[in-house]
Amino acid sequence: MQGGQNGFLMIRALIIGGGDSLRHYLLKESGITIDSVPTATDGMEKLAREDYQVILSSHNLPDNDGIAFVNLVRSQDIRIPFILVTGCCDPRIAAEALDAGADYYLGDAGTEVFHELLVPVIRNLVNRWQVVQGLYRDNTIMKAIHDASPLAACVVQDHVIIWMNALMPRMLGYEEGDLIGMDPRELIPDEAEHRRIDQELFEAPPERGWGFADAELKRKDGSLISVHLLSKPLDPADRTRGSIIIGQDVSDYLRMKDLLRKSEVRYQSLLDSANSIVLRIGTDGIIRFVNTFGEEFFGYSSDELVGKNLTGTILPKTSRGGRDLSAMVQDVMRNPEEFEVNVNENMKRNGERVWIAWTNKAIRDEQGRLIEMLSIGNDITDRKLTIQDNQVSTAPWKILLIADTDIDPGVFDTVYSISAELSKEGREGHPIGTIFLIGDAKEVLSKSTQLILNPFEGHPPAARIITNPEIRETVKELSPIDGAFVVNGNGVVEAAGRYITIDTSKATIPRGLGTRHASVAGITRETKAVGIVISQSGGKISIFKDGRIFRVITVHE
Repeated sequence: MQGGQNGFLMIRALIIGGGDSLRHYLLKESGITIDSVPTATDGMEKLAREDYQVILSSHNLPDNDGIAFVNLVRSQDIRIPFILVTGCCDPRIAAEALDAGADYYLGDAGTEVFHELLVPVIRNLVNRWQVVQGLYRDNTIMKAIHDASPLAACVVQDHVIIWMNALMPRMLGYEEGDLIGMDPRELIPDEAEHRRIDQELFEAPPERGWGFADAELKRKDGSLISVHLLSKPLDPADRTRGSIIIGQDVSDYLRMKDLLRKSEVRYQSLLDSANSIVLRIGTDGIIRFVNTFGEEFFGYSSDELVGKNLTGTILPKTSRGGRDLSAMVQDVMRNPEEFEVNVNENMKRNGERVWIAWTNKAIRDEQGRLIEMLSIGNDITDRKLTIQDNQVSTAPWKILLIADTDIDPGVFDTVYSISAELSKEGREGHPIGTIFLIGDAKEVLSKSTQLILNPFEGHPPAARIITNPEIRETVKELSPIDGAFVVNGNGVVEAAGRYITIDTSKATIPRGLGTRHASVAGITRETKAVGIVISQSGGKISIFKDGRIFRVITVHE
């Protein structure tokens, strides 16, 4: 339907039976076009071939009666508005028509009152139908997004679960629909644990509007699952409307964390013989251990490194791009969980600069105090990007790209690596188009808006670091969603599903590129962000800076 004169929608109507007067009357009405057929059979054939916004049928048809025709139309899942027209007012026929699925009944066809009612009724029904169709479409889209989320979610009102996404019952071992109407206390092992979770989720001062708690929930078979929970009221002004609760299964993470803690000392000799650089570093930056591979790689003996500071031996004070690497070491020791994966420039004994991808593990004492870092490193200098190896090469162009930005090189490496994987593999075998905006996050967020509920909102920054393998996989799972990912320069994922709202008319891009490229060109022109666009067709990666394409990469080359 399109706009017509006087702001009315253009409506296409199908009349079955009805007489010449009805057709002649509607033909005089601007904004309404009609097709007419004499029988119900002809009407069904028309509906199968063409689109209409309203059906008007006489009650007395040559091959059927109006009530039976209403039933026939609705049995074919034709949902458009249906008006039954009769020559006289008959409450019995009206009731039967509405029961059969008609949307309206008009009697006394041919009278002045009938003609006064006809057009307003048609317009009202069609407008209402259009609104309902829009709501149905939006709800279908939102359900698909919620069901595709890697996080379980539900809405709880007055101690009853009233809504959930598809992941929640699967995570807890239930069939879909089993949990609706359940008191969530039935999922908690005991009353004391329930009081603690309630207090942390709903009573403690929430961070950014969210309450959060770590808990164990009972699955249907009685086993326990470790989860990280977040909660937020649907309407902060009226908490009686309930709260949304989001849960992430962290069982595997906790098991691996516990296993690593118990095995660190036992397997130190194994780490020493690994084909990777292995370091143990004190909180003051002093090297406590280096394995044989690390000695040979950097060109030092163990005696020349152990007891010496990282800075000045295997780590220059500043990178070639001007990054203060001494300050970086201090940041790692202050916030080790935010640097579990980090890529930075290092230096061999002969002065050669190299890039190392480090996996860092904080070693703590029984009181939880950091006592040292275990760091395992792999050389990624000049490594080519292949289907088996998605690490990013540290080519000179990257140094130029992130110069004068707040982007950590390791953060860019990770986002570029994710982009390469998505460009090669798509998601579940299907090509996808995706946008990443890195750096200057505050300005980017101010010039964009959410298309969907932000799946990263409310999580602590340490839990949203893109270099974390779990977050990396979450980003890949969410990559089919429309809109952009926003990643700050330190690697914290601020949002997904952002729609760029600035004027892109001044952006200049090569012919053949679409709105994604234009919007990213526009926002990188207005901010200090770097943009990465993965083309859905062809899988090319376009990198933007300062409102122009900085580099186009075909990953399979």
